[in-house]
Amino acid sequence: MNEPGREVLESGFRILRALPDADARRQVSSLAEQTSIPRSTVHRLLHQLRRSGAVELGADGRWTVSPHLLEIAHRSQPVDGRRTEINRIIQALREQTGATVSLVVATETNLVAVEMIPGREKLVIDAYAGIEMPDLSAAAIVLAPTHRHSVRKRPLHAAVDDEDLLEGLTCYARLLRLPGGGRASIQIATSAGRRAENFAAHVQRAANTIEALRSDAPIEWT
Repeated sequence: MNEPGREVLESGFRILRALPDADARRQVSSLAEQTSIPRSTVHRLLHQLRRSGAVELGADGRWTVSPHLLEIAHRSQPVDGRRTEINRIIQALREQTGATVSLVVATETNLVAVEMIPGREKLVIDAYAGIEMPDLSAAAIVLAPTHRHSVRKRPLHAAVDDEDLLEGLTCYARLLRLPGGGRASIQIATSAGRRAENFAAHVQRAANTIEALRSDAPIEWT
């Protein structure tokens, strides 16, 4: 993504974060004040967010976060009340491997990275929370039953992507089994020169630690 595109994306997220606290009587002006984004740009971005399904414009003229985005936000809490611990675990995984680390969940229509921490190296993909994951990504293979017999499956509920989708990019993902039958995946992405599968043991330990949050088991991270 080029820099102007990245700025638009970041501005859109700033608006989404500020929307719940905006003055309902003068939302656009309030959003402009809260985000330091010009009023005309706020207005334009709101309509872009509406086209993408992130916000809705009610009959009363008020902007609200869409039910679809609220669903994603709800799914982004895969282990109830343990979001802070999960973030700590995936941050530690990033520090150990230097890889880009993602926590991916399935919505009704797609796969979304609800958390994404960029690694130390520049990759051939954009890395930000909220990005949709391709159907043939390693994360998709461990989450989707349609990939049950994929040759890219690995032991211990894992899958790989060795430049299958993009030249220069490798990924390793592990399924997470969550309370109530929920599922997510933790995925790392690296350049082809540092194959993601080489860090499989680190990903497996991180996944086991996250799954341990379901109980009162002590959290160990080494």
